[in-house]
Amino acid sequence: MIRRLALTALVLALPLLLAACEEEPARATGPVNKREALPPKGPEFTGDVCVVVRNRAPFTITGRVQLKSRERATFRLAKGETQKLCLSGTTYGNYTVSFLLTNFVTIPIFSCYTVTDQAIEVFAYKQQDGWLYNATCR
Repeated sequence: MIRRLALTALVLALPLLLAACEEEPARATGPVNKREALPPKGPEFTGDVCVVVRNRAPFTITGRVQLKSRERATFRLAKGETQKLCLSGTTYGNYTVSFLLTNFVTIPIFSCYTVTDQAIEVFAYKQQDGWLYNATCR
């Protein structure tokens, strides 16, 4: 019985998960959500790192900040909310951290590498077929 319920749940959730995983093809008519793959080269820093995240999107956002040494802090911010996240570990090159926005099943939808000396402000803009995310990554 439990196996049948688990299989049914998987069958019902699979199309949603596959749709969320598909990358949107690049369009000549407009930008797509940024997904950085490689960290910048340069000096690293080991120690305490704090970053401030501000939600300027018109809805709640979720995501995480991660260091090269795999320490991470997650956040969930309502519209207009600000949160300070502190971690201890090693940064990526040029003293940067990884910043990711995720959807409700924690699949990344936007990512960048950014320094932590200024707040990261997150924006979302309505497009005809979804949302375009942006953040002040430096």
